[in-house]
Amino acid sequence: METFDVIVTARSNTELAPAQFDQQVAMLKQVLAWNGTTWGMRLSGSHTEHVGTVLTHLFEVARLYGPAITAQLVPAAQVDGTAVPG
Repeated sequence: METFDVIVTARSNTELAPAQFDQQVAMLKQVLAWNGTTWGMRLSGSHTEHVGTVLTHLFEVARLYGPAITAQLVPAAQVDGTAVPG
């Protein structure tokens, strides 16, 4: 079975009222890490249930607060086994 990773990033919706912005951040913080400019995480495709849970959570955050969410597949040939734990 070929493996893959998924790189997930999010950009906060900065046009929210302060209370909503804080709620958005609290939800993003549950599944992503902040690097100073963006939220992000590299997920191992060998843990498909976890990938599904994270993506479902992020789509709910996007539905509620409107941050920009992106998910990029890293092909098996480029996976180096150093997925960020989630």
